Amino acid sequence: MTVKLNRIVSLILASLLLAGSLTACAADKDPSETRGESPTTAEDTSETELSDDLPEGLYYDGDEIIFISRYREGWSSGELTVPSLNNEPVNDAVYERNRSVEERLGVRITNVEIDTSDYDEVANKVKLSVQGGTHEYDVMASPVNGAVPIMIDGVLRDLNQLEHLDLSKSWWAQGFNETASYNGTQFTATGSMLLSTYRFSFVTLFNQRLFTDANQPFLYEYVENGTWTLDKQISLVPLFHKDNGNGQQDTMGDVYGFLTGSVISMDPYWSSCEVFILSESEEDGLTVIFDSSKLQAVMDKLLTLCYVTDQATYVYENHDFDGDQIDIRDAFAEGNGAMATLRILELENDIMRGMADKYGVVPMPKFDEAQKGYRTFLHNQFTVVSVPDTLPESREAEIGAVLEAMASASHRVVRPAYYETTLRTKLAQDPQSAAMMEIIVNNAYMDPGVFYSRQLDDFYKYPRTVIQTKKNDIVSHYAGLSKKTNRLLGQLVNKLDKISGEVSD
Repeated sequence: MTVKLNRIVSLILASLLLAGSLTACAADKDPSETRGESPTTAEDTSETELSDDLPEGLYYDGDEIIFISRYREGWSSGELTVPSLNNEPVNDAVYERNRSVEERLGVRITNVEIDTSDYDEVANKVKLSVQGGTHEYDVMASPVNGAVPIMIDGVLRDLNQLEHLDLSKSWWAQGFNETASYNGTQFTATGSMLLSTYRFSFVTLFNQRLFTDANQPFLYEYVENGTWTLDKQISLVPLFHKDNGNGQQDTMGDVYGFLTGSVISMDPYWSSCEVFILSESEEDGLTVIFDSSKLQAVMDKLLTLCYVTDQATYVYENHDFDGDQIDIRDAFAEGNGAMATLRILELENDIMRGMADKYGVVPMPKFDEAQKGYRTFLHNQFTVVSVPDTLPESREAEIGAVLEAMASASHRVVRPAYYETTLRTKLAQDPQSAAMMEIIVNNAYMDPGVFYSRQLDDFYKYPRTVIQTKKNDIVSHYAGLSKKTNRLLGQLVNKLDKISGEVSD
């Protein structure tokens, strides 16, 4: 391990508490020019970053603040409210966070939780309330792909209008801010107060026992020297394959070099390989910058990784929502794969906690060594907060203060507890994985083309079909979509101009 990585490891616990999350490219620059810098370390931060700028004396006489949120166990459960203390670190940190905010500002936090897997249900309830002229909820906490459609319908308040809310602070995800803002307005935000922001990051896991048995260095070494690429992963996969003797790919008895899936496991390569879809600039507005030839090259490598490695990769074809991630997780936990593509939330599962082998965590591989840094793709089920447009102006400052206080307290209390339980249980004896997690979280990127995916007819999903059909027709497919995509983008821009113009007026 190099001196540089040892230095990061020695600072990791402090830096995880202090470093800002979700850094990303500036909207008015080429995304490739602003990504991949070294992650922030504790030496680059200060204690003042843990303190918000709310004025002393804010007190709202017991006013009730009503959230509406989606409850989904293991996804968004417990990120806003919990019923009581239970000696579980994250649960108790959330409880104490809310209690401290209530005492500090003189408010009562109420959370109307909707137990559903539907990412639209919470947003649709808010939309109906606003369009009916009633103000039932002060804050909406919805999956991002449910919030964007009602944002475009003009039923949410510009967060920049809320006094005391400072989205430039490190507890708000700056990369997401740059993606979600438009023409000086922003209607959704995420960051430290919402643990799903971290849970939905895609990573590569590797089995340390299998790497040791194969006399292979751990993947940290490649990440550190900049050679953790798709080509490197392709070269490693066949080294671990062990057939059970029948010459066929089986889910029982075989050991694979790589476990992946043909559905959402293909999504993270948009970010990790720097294939950009949309960019926003003051001069050109929101424009398509998609390079189909770059994506074709990525898909050629992925087809090789999945199918041209002597049957050493197992591709799960569970097309049920989220099914391939469950299949991959279970097989990896059984020791049946040397590497796997998973979301961080899978590390919290009891199956992973009970895994006999030690495992390591690294970012998704880069496209090639010329790429400057590593990027993390976020599954668009993570939670964002928004404010219904029916919020009375007289309460804007109050809601702004509550959100700011919750976010800053989360950065101090909840985020450390999450890292403590996620990293220092199974990964307690592996500080290198903690260093990798800092790179993963601090280099997340969400392209506007994914943020507005539903408005662009799920433009980014076609790589799934390529893997499923084993046919790389990316160029012809997207060439056929060109007119439609530009037409849809034009419609989107017109709506964004309308809602942002109404705010500025």
